[in-house]
Amino acid sequence: MKKVVILACERIRNQNLCVACNKCFVAANKLEGEFARHKDEVAILGIMNCGGCPGNLVVPSLVLLSMQLASFNEKIDAVHIGTCIMRFCPNKDNIIKIIKEKAGVEVIEGTHTYGKGTIF
Repeated sequence: MKKVVILACERIRNQNLCVACNKCFVAANKLEGEFARHKDEVAILGIMNCGGCPGNLVVPSLVLLSMQLASFNEKIDAVHIGTCIMRFCPNKDNIIKIIKEKAGVEVIEGTHTYGKGTIF
């Protein structure tokens, strides 16, 4: 089982433009989108946001997450950069670069491939 954390856009989450990050959770449960690469069950150990533009709080937030997970004897295998960041963030290249330099785990660009559609 792959244990992952998802990094989402603070602005999109705060404005409730992606309700409950449900697309990421559905894709993980169905092993669709970028979760398909895991070929096994995925456990989402956390979903965190970037800390707002320009993303300066990503590394400190990952450090805190790592410390909290360690208290449960848990460790992540990968960080998924949310589709919200991949599609809309003007700072995504820098955020991804910093995470790849500091995280020490696989960094996967994207979560789901769901686009606009009908309401249900």
